[in-house]
Amino acid sequence: MTYALDFAELKQRVSIEQVAAWIGAQLKQQGAQLRGPCPICKAGGDRAFVITPSKGCYYCFGECRKGGDIIALVANARHLSPKEAAETIARQFGGERAGTVPDRSPQPPAQEKGVLKPLDYLQSDHEAVRALGLSEETAQAFAMGYAPRGILRGRVAVPIRDRAGVLLAYCGIAASNDQSPRFLFPSNFDPASAIFNADRIAAGELNLLGNIVQVLEAFQNGVENTVCFLTEGVSAQQLEQLASLMDQKKVECLTL
Repeated sequence: MTYALDFAELKQRVSIEQVAAWIGAQLKQQGAQLRGPCPICKAGGDRAFVITPSKGCYYCFGECRKGGDIIALVANARHLSPKEAAETIARQFGGERAGTVPDRSPQPPAQEKGVLKPLDYLQSDHEAVRALGLSEETAQAFAMGYAPRGILRGRVAVPIRDRAGVLLAYCGIAASNDQSPRFLFPSNFDPASAIFNADRIAAGELNLLGNIVQVLEAFQNGVENTVCFLTEGVSAQQLEQLASLMDQKKVECLTL
């Protein structure tokens, strides 16, 4: 059986304040409302964007002239359909399957829909893992290892997960100097869409490191609350993802 997203449950679980912060809204308390510049149209002044938490809705008095719930907000901000916006919110704030309702319409098999299965042939005790300065224990903790076959053949494959722990893709780390690029991702995966190690962080201080190997090395040396972006440059949307993650996990400060 497959499942369709329950919009009502999603709107109960994720607040309008969380979504507004995620899309970059900078708001101040004004009585029972939150107000600030519109993060979408950037017009209308410092009080154009209004959120009413008790009603779970927003409105822009600037050029947008639009309002609604969290789904309408993301649909407007990201130029998505309501269904796409709801799915985006569910992925961003975890628990994509929570509160879902059965969808009894015919569906193709999971493999045809692109559901990613863990690679069970990765070798955690391979010399390529040790060449990265990583132990077998670290490799096992991250379910990573040398790939003897597949599209990442000859590289050390590391699983990339979303903040809820759902497997999104594998990154292939170069095992020798003649392999380029150093970090290889599948062509159907956008590295800017995820933050590495986001599923493992806890409340407290968070360390933002430069790449996957540095995060793995930190873990090996007893520093576990670390993450990294998967791209060389960092976009505003990626910073929004990080801010949302910190808010959800109750991270008090970020160390670069």
